[in-house]
Amino acid sequence: MLVNLASCDSAQTEQAVSTQSAPASVSAPPPVSATMPELQPGDPLPTISSASNEDDGFSEIDWDALMPEDYRPEQILLKYMDQLNELTDDDPRALELYGIMQAELDNAPINTAIAGKPIKLPGFIAPLENVDGKVAEFLLVPYFGACIHVPPPPVNQTVLVKTLADSAIDVEEVWEPVWVMGKIQAEGESTDIGEAGYRIMDARVELFEY
Repeated sequence: MLVNLASCDSAQTEQAVSTQSAPASVSAPPPVSATMPELQPGDPLPTISSASNEDDGFSEIDWDALMPEDYRPEQILLKYMDQLNELTDDDPRALELYGIMQAELDNAPINTAIAGKPIKLPGFIAPLENVDGKVAEFLLVPYFGACIHVPPPPVNQTVLVKTLADSAIDVEEVWEPVWVMGKIQAEGESTDIGEAGYRIMDARVELFEY
């Protein structure tokens, strides 16, 4: 279960993917695939499908593998639920509580046991740069629209990805879900649009197939 509280900076995100060298803006999701179901911001992938069937040495994992077994992000919401129920959304005290909750999510523990392992993980792209119509650096997130149209996930549900040169994604395809393959490192990094608890360098990327 993912708990989302604070908005990302959508202007910074859209600027990253619609530079002068880009052939098109991606400020709104286009109909990108005949096989891709219609998704709304915040939707996760419906199921884990198949990446390449070849024996490539990468172990398929899901997003729960990035969290320690005893960590449950929904407990943060439950801890403050009684206080929030007594307040309206625009009450300054409610906004203060949301800030406290988001700070706890930004400090969510990571699973160091997976550090250095070659993995393949499905997810969605929150682009960080666009060079000549190609996106080679992005945040991989578990649900559609994160850091663009809906709030960011916890830090332990966000992966900074830098791709191999031949795996950069066309800017027109950044709304498509993808598989990311590479050695995952339990090293955090702050970006303009969100905090990442993990990173994968020299990643292979391919489109997710339903």
